Amino acid sequence: MNSDLEYLPVPAAGLDRIRCNGHDDYGNPVVARTADAGTPLRCCLRLSAAGEQIALIAFQPSALGGPYAEIGPVFIHVDECPGPVDDGFPADFLDRRAILRPYDASGSMLDGVLAEPGMSEGELKRLFDDPQVQVVQVRNVIAGCWNFSVRRSAS
Repeated sequence: MNSDLEYLPVPAAGLDRIRCNGHDDYGNPVVARTADAGTPLRCCLRLSAAGEQIALIAFQPSALGGPYAEIGPVFIHVDECPGPVDDGFPADFLDRRAILRPYDASGSMLDGVLAEPGMSEGELKRLFDDPQVQVVQVRNVIAGCWNFSVRRSAS
């Protein structure tokens, strides 16, 4: 299943622009802070190690537009990072509860699924069985923050 899906972090070009400008696209400054272990990083789709330099920025994960195209907080590395190291479901997020929100081509939310630990991959497959689903956002259960997006592979 992993080869059929792409797992999308904050785009590298956007991160380069934000780091270069010293602020996110909404004017919030990039302020370095020292991470505790376990902070979800949206630049490389892994959990932070204690002591890493990270920043909290505002990000709009939906490129589809529409009323669901919300802006929310995400943690990133302050300095450039290599991005995700694997093509599959991000390993650090496998055993976490997640909210999965599928959207159609107009950006309208089609459903909402609470995935228990270890169940997100199977739920994604089921959601993508619906041809209307263009993208699924994987979100934090407690805060509702965006973790990453998933879409069908172009290849």
